[in-house]
Amino acid sequence: MTIKQTRKSPEEIRDKILLKLKECPSTIEKLRKELDSNWSTINNYLEKLKEDGEVREIVLRNNLKFFVRTDYPSFYGLPLDKRVLNEGLFLLKTIIEEWRDKNKETINKTTMQKIAVEVVRENKQIDIPILKFHYGKTLPLYLEPENYSCVVKEYEIIEPKNKEEIVKAVREEINSGKHHNIAWQEKRRQYENHEDMKIYLTSDNISRDILKKKIGEEKLLTYFSEILLHLPTSDNYSYIFEKYSSFLSAVNFIFNTKEFKEEKQKENLLKEILDTFNSIWDLLTIEFYFNGFELICKEEFKELLETIRQVKIDVSLFNLEDKLNNLLDYKKSLNIEEIKLNETEEKMLNVLLEGANEE
Repeated sequence: MTIKQTRKSPEEIRDKILLKLKECPSTIEKLRKELDSNWSTINNYLEKLKEDGEVREIVLRNNLKFFVRTDYPSFYGLPLDKRVLNEGLFLLKTIIEEWRDKNKETINKTTMQKIAVEVVRENKQIDIPILKFHYGKTLPLYLEPENYSCVVKEYEIIEPKNKEEIVKAVREEINSGKHHNIAWQEKRRQYENHEDMKIYLTSDNISRDILKKKIGEEKLLTYFSEILLHLPTSDNYSYIFEKYSSFLSAVNFIFNTKEFKEEKQKENLLKEILDTFNSIWDLLTIEFYFNGFELICKEEFKELLETIRQVKIDVSLFNLEDKLNNLLDYKKSLNIEEIKLNETEEKMLNVLLEGANEE
């Protein structure tokens, strides 16, 4: 006697695809096997889900396609270990709720992440990766405090075995009085208190002081030089080192031009310098994040990781090169300021020139 297979409804197939993609990004072939369906059927449903904005497609170099849920709560949709995803979301959920209960307000995303980092750093029982990103250290996953309950419900977050340790650690951190729900203060506090955040502190000093118009050229050049000293020396950062060296060359030139001494032009030039620096910072911190994520990424997703990384790097690099070229073009249009020497400096220069002529 043959067993008649029950035909799955379109809704069932769609829901099962989305259910599988909750766990991690996947290919058509893998979904086909897991759902016991054929390739064309899975492909058609994925195309419809793409049109509806529920999944997005990532094509690898060998034309292999990965599909990622658009609501997957990981930066760039990078695949996370199931335990890390569940435990990390539970931690962020706990921070959101404990902050709301104590302070009667919604926590902002920056404060939420900075508290999460401190909780993980101080508690060995909580094993969640910490990575460096644009604004310092963060978990590799996120929640929007305003609508976190939707994601928690959709991803069926369960209480982890170390629930009590997480809740206790969160309450202690919130009750410590160190956090005030002001984003720039939270970032600054982390940069000042973590020994490996010196480059972030210097970057923050540059942006803050230029925007507040409270910095001279000498101090600014000192900051820019400090960034250079803290840049990683490994090969995968060498291209950033080259771009940054060109940037420093352009800045040095601009600071010594007649136009830079004029108040109105100085303000505009500083804005361009800061804009270019921010593009370099964006590129650098993308590298920080992906190089950190590589250490926690499963081997089966390494090619996916590299593809997403390259896409993000290419976009950021394109934006940087456009701004950097504009900055370098000032070497053709601005005029170097004549350096006025005092009497002693003039005598020294004349002696040097006489010696040069004799040779």
